[in-house]
Amino acid sequence: MLDTLRPPSEPLESLKTFARNAYGLEGHWKPLEGERDQNHRVTEASGAQWVFKLFNSNEPETAIVCQAEALEHIATTDPGLAVPRLRRSLTGAAASEWVIDGRRHQVMVLSYLPGAVVGNRELSADKVYELGQLVARLGKALRGFVSPAPAQRKLVWDNRHILDLRPFVESIPDNLRPAARGLLDHFAQYMKQRLAAMRSQIIHGDVHPYNCLMDDAGNFTGVIDFGDLVHATLVQDAANCIADFLQMEKAIDTVLYSTTRGYCSITPLDEEELDLLLDMIAIRLLMTPLVDAAKRSEGCPVQDYLATAGDRCLPLLEQIDARREELVNLIRRAGNFPPRKAVTAQSVDALMASRQRHMGAKPYMFYDPPIHMIRGEGVWLFDDNGRRYLDCYNNVPHVGHCHPYVVAAIARQAARLNTNTRYITDESLEYAERLTATMDKSLTAVVFVNSGSEANDVAWRMAKAWTAKRGGLAMDFAYHGITEAIDAFSPSNAPETWNAPHIRLLPPPDDYRGPYLRGDSEFAAKYAALADQPIAELDRVGLGLAATMIDAAFMTNGMLDVPEGYLHEIVRKTRAAGGLYIADEVQSGFGRMGTAMWGHQHHGIVPDFVTIGKPAGNGHPIGVVVTRPEILEHFTALGPFFSTFGGNNVSCAAGIAVLDVIRDEDLVTNVRDTGAYLRNGLRGLMAKHPIIGDVRGCGLAVGIELVTDRKTKTPAHAVVKPLLNLLRDEGILAGSEGKLGNIIKIRPPTVFKKVHADMAVAALDRALSRL
Repeated sequence: MLDTLRPPSEPLESLKTFARNAYGLEGHWKPLEGERDQNHRVTEASGAQWVFKLFNSNEPETAIVCQAEALEHIATTDPGLAVPRLRRSLTGAAASEWVIDGRRHQVMVLSYLPGAVVGNRELSADKVYELGQLVARLGKALRGFVSPAPAQRKLVWDNRHILDLRPFVESIPDNLRPAARGLLDHFAQYMKQRLAAMRSQIIHGDVHPYNCLMDDAGNFTGVIDFGDLVHATLVQDAANCIADFLQMEKAIDTVLYSTTRGYCSITPLDEEELDLLLDMIAIRLLMTPLVDAAKRSEGCPVQDYLATAGDRCLPLLEQIDARREELVNLIRRAGNFPPRKAVTAQSVDALMASRQRHMGAKPYMFYDPPIHMIRGEGVWLFDDNGRRYLDCYNNVPHVGHCHPYVVAAIARQAARLNTNTRYITDESLEYAERLTATMDKSLTAVVFVNSGSEANDVAWRMAKAWTAKRGGLAMDFAYHGITEAIDAFSPSNAPETWNAPHIRLLPPPDDYRGPYLRGDSEFAAKYAALADQPIAELDRVGLGLAATMIDAAFMTNGMLDVPEGYLHEIVRKTRAAGGLYIADEVQSGFGRMGTAMWGHQHHGIVPDFVTIGKPAGNGHPIGVVVTRPEILEHFTALGPFFSTFGGNNVSCAAGIAVLDVIRDEDLVTNVRDTGAYLRNGLRGLMAKHPIIGDVRGCGLAVGIELVTDRKTKTPAHAVVKPLLNLLRDEGILAGSEGKLGNIIKIRPPTVFKKVHADMAVAALDRALSRL
């Protein structure tokens, strides 16, 4: 590999003659330093300046042609990038052949870039940030450039071949040898294999202080010397630059952090690349004294700046070794990854103690003992031991935990713009249009907030403003949110102490254990008639009925099988009393019920308000009220309404992405088919397990009612918690529901498939057998 490290030394007059005959190039000649090539700057009479390069005869012609083609590729992909431009010969050749004493040399003429080499100039954090951007931009410009030469050549400065320099360890200073041997062993045992799996392309690979130019004002004016083009990893390109710009008398933090940060602003490095970057920097530092020793052993000339660079190696390697963990985390932060934390096994008891200390002495938790979750993917959640659990409960990640399309939409928008709706922004308008297009044409007015609780709160305020009334109707044991106003609509929050004088509660239309049972032909009308007295009471006490708020899936009531016509009749009675209907679609919306996009559509009604919450953003905080324009206009005429970050760009981007996934993956159909399949499987367990009194629901909102006796329907609430823990042991996550506390709730992400239903049914069978 060393045979190319002796530059030619042809007489100046011979160079001038060849340049004139082959390129028509004449002017004032000045020699330039080169490790492998004989270089001169030529200034023409016009003032144009060029670099005449006579290559070492041992340099493969293919490598030289590759340089020329690479420069022309960059001129096409990034015309503004300050790199030399190729001057073709009089015959149109990218490189010319010159036979000297029987040896074939190649010649290339390139434009001369202004400025001086950076050299030992100290660079600020802003400048090394720009340096990182410059290297990344150069790599990006070379992306797509294909040539066999960089992959075929074996370059002495290519980090991947550092093991070939092992024989020269004994020629470097004594105090450097232990570090050199350790690094070489580390490379052989660990790094070489990891590098083989990383992103690679043709890279410059040699942006160092003597190949990088600046003007007198400190602005970068270009990168020169494409002689080390090689097909290698992106992380090698970044590492070589960082290593070569480190100065031993200065703290290395600024160069490490800012150069990496600048590079990643153009070409983000992934986590594995960032974690290898410091090792690659160390390898580059070690290469300088090893190559220096190799050159001396072969009698090759050594450039002054290389000899000086060799003196930097040991102190810099010592800094890196002494601060390895700290510097790796510095690099990770620069690449937008959190620091690696020391892995310390903490017991669930210790974590619970911390939670109680910071979040209250009575935490509301699932399972005993609780699970320490660290990751989610699709229908799966993973704990700190790597065990996966089938999520049959969580509806907020509506299209699956960490859906990559939604995650990417959030990340892209967060990197672009995230502000409030006091400006005109595309995302809020697009989401409003997309969302209202799924509803009745009367529902076109949108108010953005941050949660379902807020959406219900605002809808309630709007209903009171429109009707000038103050009373409300809700289902007994309903849940609609946590604000003070909506807590009154949520008796399930505190059923023992609930007291809201302005709210009346309706008995849930429970066809399993209510006053009217399935099979009754007048079921819907009889249950709807139970609303007459509460409505009359509200009028009698002077409140009147402003709004009725109902979750169309009747989720907290146990996922009831509500007969056709019931909700329609409740809405009719509400409007007859002068009130409005608020369809709380936080849990029932976005296809959850499998028959339509919205729960109110499943029941065949058009509400006055549709309220939605975090499932809209797959967990990203968003809430929306959709209503009729005249209701919104009346509300805002009484005073302005503004939610600081309701409708922010990122939340709306998440909402748009969720709508895309529901459409593209046909999730409403999946919910319909998988839900029916799941209920059939669960009903199949009833013959074996008499504790199952009823299986009901719609779509992927399924309730399993447990009883001690099917005839008496005595609720088996005492077994629910042990059963949920047994299901957890089986790797299945479910919940409980209902005023009597005896209903197992299954409400998974809508990407839940039949294969997952089979897993859940089989696990429930095993758990019930162990109960």
